[in-house]
Order: sequence, then structure tokens, then C-alpha cells
Amino acid sequence: MTNVKKFSCTKCGSTFNAYPPDDAHTIATRNEDDANDPIRIEYECKECGYSNVIFWSKHSGPVMAVGSD
Repeated sequence: MTNVKKFSCTKCGSTFNAYPPDDAHTIATRNEDDANDPIRIEYECKECGYSNVIFWSKHSGPVMAVGSD
């Protein structure tokens, strides 16, 4: 499993830890449109109770550079 990500509550600003749901979905974003095959997870703020939504995205694969010699 990959490392924890830290986010701030969008209502009160308190920080919380978010863990990826699996080994494939390791990129975290708040914007669903930025995610590749997203998994939506709600994290409740322990300070104010607000429900923060994080979308976990899959990597799109390795990036290869193509150059000319």
C-alpha cells in the first residue's frame, strides 16, 4: 500500500490523513474530472464533522520520452 496523503478540511481547515483504497488508485484529487477511473471516498473531519470528498485516480501508465538522435 502506498503512503498517506494529507488534506485540509474545506470547511474548517483542520488536516486529516487519507489513504489510497488500493495499490492501483494512488493519485488523490478533489476534482472528479481530473481523475482516471476514480474511486470516490468521503472523509469526515474529526473537528467539525464536515464530509470531505477525495477522488482516488489510477496512474495512466508510464510516460516515455521519444527523442531524435
